[in-house]
Formats: sequence, structure tokens, C-alpha cells
Amino acid sequence: MAPQDPRVLLAPDSDEEPIPVSPRKLADLLRRIEDRNRLERELEEVREEIRRRREQKAQSKEKNASLKAALDKLRSSLSVLGTDAKTAAAVGVPSSRVFFRQSPPPSNPRRSRGGQPGHKGTTRPRPTPNAPPKMLVLKVCPKCTHPLGEPADSWRRPVTDLPAPSLDIFDLEVLRYKCPGCGERVHAEVPEAYRGDFGPKLKTFVAELRVLGMPFEKIAELLRMRYDLEVSVASLIAMEDGVAESLDETYRGLGEELRDAERTPSAQGDETGMPVSGKTEWLWVGTSPTLTVYHIQAGRSGDTAATMWTGYRGKLTHDGLDSYNSVDGAEHQMDLVHANRWLQKVEASHGIRPRGLLKTEEPTYQRAGRPPKEFLRFAAGVRSRLRAEVRWVERYPKATAGTRERRYARAVRSMGRLLARERRNEDAVRIADELGQRFETLFTFVQRPGVSWNSNEAEREVRVAVVHRKISGGRRTARGAWVLERLLTVWRTCAKRERRFWELVSNRLGALPQAGPGSPSAGPAS
Repeated sequence: MAPQDPRVLLAPDSDEEPIPVSPRKLADLLRRIEDRNRLERELEEVREEIRRRREQKAQSKEKNASLKAALDKLRSSLSVLGTDAKTAAAVGVPSSRVFFRQSPPPSNPRRSRGGQPGHKGTTRPRPTPNAPPKMLVLKVCPKCTHPLGEPADSWRRPVTDLPAPSLDIFDLEVLRYKCPGCGERVHAEVPEAYRGDFGPKLKTFVAELRVLGMPFEKIAELLRMRYDLEVSVASLIAMEDGVAESLDETYRGLGEELRDAERTPSAQGDETGMPVSGKTEWLWVGTSPTLTVYHIQAGRSGDTAATMWTGYRGKLTHDGLDSYNSVDGAEHQMDLVHANRWLQKVEASHGIRPRGLLKTEEPTYQRAGRPPKEFLRFAAGVRSRLRAEVRWVERYPKATAGTRERRYARAVRSMGRLLARERRNEDAVRIADELGQRFETLFTFVQRPGVSWNSNEAEREVRVAVVHRKISGGRRTARGAWVLERLLTVWRTCAKRERRFWELVSNRLGALPQAGPGSPSAGPAS
């Protein structure tokens, strides 16, 4: 038997010759085929990975675009501009903003309880009882349970409480007359206090809650819970509008008083954003020791500042906003706290704890680094000059006009020499330029008595409107802004003049009708 041929014949096509292949070559061919299949699988995996990475890249681009849009919007907002802009005045950040992040105070030094040094102590006045006393009686001894007889003595103190909630429900009877002269039937005009279904006390109560920032829905809930009185939001809006209408003449009179230099020789101004009808408008505030006036306008340009302070010829303290330059008839004083904030912002960027203007202290470093010594010398020079003049005015409030003029000239020369020096530090050059632009408004308080070197009072009054803005988000209509101006103005002015807002509003709503005969109503009309 002949031995088998170890070669293998591959089946050829019909038109091809058979090709003999050895086992070794066959194994090599099979291995190559397996390697090719493996490479094809790996290539497919790579293609799938590339496709997945492309999808991730597209999603990242879309997310990056949305984040960039949000960042641009955030950068254009006032809060971020206040931290990133070179100066507050350059971007028009409201004066109540803090332009940098402050580190938390150390835990060791704690503020002492009670009144702080320099603050006048206050005590609530002792009330006079106007109701029968309420007595605490003891029948047996709490220690031995022995019956007790008549009391040996007593002690008392006044306790203030609220009366039981109740409603005054009455008929408003309008007497009509037939005139013997013209023959017409006439009657007295119904005052604002008694228009509609609700009286002056309720309308005044609603107005008080509104100036305190309470929403209409909460007021309706309070009236329902406390007095079992159902009042719609529309009725509450009408009450607020009617009260504002009755205060319009008072509001206009206070605005004239604010802009009259004889009655208001020194004033402070500030402004903040106030959304109206979904758009950002600006609430301007002018204040003095005896009054506060609010006015909402579409912008914060020089024209709006001139409108707010039309014809004012007194001394005006503000945050240094360029718009106030349009009030050309007034003597201007820049808020020195803002100048110090510019210095604080730069120091905070170098890890230095922010320092106040009136307190002399060395820089406290909160992190390692090399803050520019040139800027520290510049900041120390600015603070020392401003601090010296503030302390001098506080020490000599009754200085004569001649003494004030000499002190003013000295302060101007000293600050002028400091700002005129050559510097390389960019922050020092920038702030020196800003102060140079406002140079004539730095020391007006030294030259003119009664001028405040800060606008803290105006910022406090602005804060009242900011609280309303945070609670309600602004006003939905221009009429609502008109109402807010009048309510806040009269309310804050009453507080400064130590008058009750309740009494003034009740008087402005109209005179009380005369009591007369008639049967009472069966129930409230809500």
C-alpha cells in the first residue's frame, strides 16, 4: 500500500488548477485568518469608541455654550460686577453692595452684651395701665399645703397685651337735602375713608402691613384667621391704592421740602434696582434727618438724577456715581466709605483682612504671598488723610467758618500731593485716578458744617426698599410703583419725625362722618 501524501488539496474553482498546501502552511493560513478577524473586531471597537467620544464632545460643547451664556449673564449682573470691576463707580454698583468676600471673624474675640461703647442707651418707657388689674391668688402654701389667709402684702408690674379681636360694623348713612335755592337734591361727598365696603381703620391697617413687606395673600389670611373676615386680594389692592391716592399731596409736599435747600440744607442720596412690569427700573432715595423720599424712575443716568434732585442747592452726600454730576446746583460730598471699599477690595485680593477707615491698624495677612508694598503705602496715605479730617470734624463740630476754610485748604493740599505722585502699581494708579476725578467732593464736610462724610443713612433707607424687592420681586405695574413711592415715603418720614403712620393715614383718608341714628347692619360686607 502506497503511503499517503501529507499534502492537502484545496478545492479549486472549475477553471483553476489545484494548489497543494502543506499542514504547516495551512496552520499559518488559519492563524492569519484569526488575526485578521481579531483586528477587525478591535477596529470596530475603536470605531465605536470614536463615535462615543464624538457624542460626548458634542454634548460638552452644548453644555459649555450654555454655561458660557450663564456666565456672561452673571458677569453682567451687579453682584459680580461689584467684585470684578476695577471700581464700583465705574460700573454703577449700588452703594449697599460689599465689593469683596470677607473672611469670617475669629472666634475668640466676642462682642460684649448690651449697649456698645458710643451708643446711647435706650429703655422702653413704663406703660400706664388702662384696664382693671389681674390678680394671682394663692389658697394653700406650696411648701406645706397649709391653708393661707389674707395676703400680707403684694407687688405689681404693668403687663401689655392685645385686646380681643373684633370688628366695628355700622351703616354709613348719607343724608340728602333738597336745596331751597336751586331745587337740586344734594348730599355730602363720601371721603376716601368710607368708599367701598371697608372703613378707614381697616384700610390703614392694610397699608401698615404692606409697608412692612407683607404680601396681599398673607394679609387676607391674617384677616380671616384673626377677625374671621373674608377679603379678596382685589379688595386689598384697592385699599392700598386708595391710601396712596390720599397721600399723594403729602408725598409731593415732602418732595418739595427735600429739594428746598432752606428747609433741607444737607441731604444724602442713593439708588437701587427695582423691577417694575418685569423690567429693571431704579428706585432713588433722598433723605435727611427729618424726611425720606423715594422715587422710581426708568434709569440711573444723569437726567434721572437731575429729575430726582431738581433745583436742589444744598449739600448732597452720595456714593460718587457720575450721574450725580447732573445735580449741578448742589455742593457734593462723596461717601468716604466707598473710597475705603476700593482699597479694601484690592487688599482682600492679596489676602489682607479688610480694614476700616477710622481705625488705625496694621495689615493682617490671611495667607502667604507678597502684596505690593507700594499699594500698601498708598492705601495707608489715603486712609490717614481721610481719617484725620473725619476725626477733626467730630472733635470740633462748632468750628468757625474761617477755621474750617483753613483746615479744608490744608486737607486739599495734602491729598493733592499724595495723588500726584508717580506710581507703578496698577491698582494704586487706578484708585488715585478715581479719587482725582472726585477730588472736589472729598472734603466738603470739612468746609461746610452739617455735611455727612458718609451716606450710611441713605443706605439704610435704601435697605427698606430692598427688603420689599426681595419679598415681592418688585412691582407688577407702573401704578404699583407709584403706590410704593408714596407709602414708603410717608412711612419712613413718620418714623423720623416720631409720628404714628396710623394717625397720619387716618387723617389723610378723610374726616369722620357724624354719628347718628340708624339700625346696625346684620353682618360685614366682604
